[in-house]
Amino acid sequence: MRQMIRTYIALAALVIAAPLSAQEQSDAGFSSDAILALKGLQLLDDRVNTIGYRLIAANAAFCEPKIAQTGLMLHDIDQYPDQALARFALGIDGRVAVNAVAPDSPAERAGLLVRDTILAINGQKIEDIALDDPALAKQPPEYRRIAAVNDQLDKALARGDVTLDILRGGEQRQLTVESRPACPSRFQISVSEDRSASANGEIVSISSAMAEYFLDDAEFAAVIAHELAHNLLQHRDRLDAQDVNRGFFGQFGKSAGRIKDTEIEADRLSVWLMANAGYDPDAAVRFWTRYGKEHGKGILSASTHYRWKKRVELFVEEIAKMAAMEPVDGKYPPPLLAGSD
Repeated sequence: MRQMIRTYIALAALVIAAPLSAQEQSDAGFSSDAILALKGLQLLDDRVNTIGYRLIAANAAFCEPKIAQTGLMLHDIDQYPDQALARFALGIDGRVAVNAVAPDSPAERAGLLVRDTILAINGQKIEDIALDDPALAKQPPEYRRIAAVNDQLDKALARGDVTLDILRGGEQRQLTVESRPACPSRFQISVSEDRSASANGEIVSISSAMAEYFLDDAEFAAVIAHELAHNLLQHRDRLDAQDVNRGFFGQFGKSAGRIKDTEIEADRLSVWLMANAGYDPDAAVRFWTRYGKEHGKGILSASTHYRWKKRVELFVEEIAKMAAMEPVDGKYPPPLLAGSD
């Protein structure tokens, strides 16, 4: 826990201007380091949610299938080992609350705010949502409720606009959230001192250490877009169908070649996703050049990935293709996405 706290102190101290909760830590019995750690994590959650939603919303026309997305990130008090600390630092009054709201999203337009407690979805109380679904068995116990709530919200949005009962400042309200289609994927920060990013077909995960390495949101978007591309191109399903070994033996033979093919596709698609969302695609060149020079070993030298110089060449090639095109309604139809046909 102490190492995780150190990871966030500098970032949180720079961005959160002298939060009263940190100043009052002696009265509440919590250390300022622990408070700032959670606030720093929430800040990273907000960034990944904002950038991720911008990417999936801007590229909605090219994604098949689409799902309704709100730009809302929820969290559950059970996720936090020290629940009293989380309630104090993050203002969680109930069980499930709003953790982040993406700008220009249905959640923002509905008037949802960070710290709002979610009481019910279309009249179904949060505490009545079943947690015994076999699909939840793979989730750690502390994440089963939030997974079930997100699933219930997705199902409700698939049928149309959704009414949420919320609690804010002791007052209960009802807000209606528009069902708006976007590309599928969720986004999250995983607490880790390793610089890493991954995609499992449904969720894009960026490690806290990697998130702190980015110089700006465009670099952040470059890595999120790469992982999002894996999900949109259904690479996990494709590799599973090919019986690809993702473990140690995946670094050799046919498995390595097939994984490398997906990495090349994700690199190529990523800059198109960035450009359509208004992020400078040259940020991918800048980021991977800097990262490659500083950390050119490890996964960057694995047989499943191009070396960083070759990756940068791919980005440059794709950016040149876009430069030679006339955008359609301000967007560049990505060649690799079925919806661009």
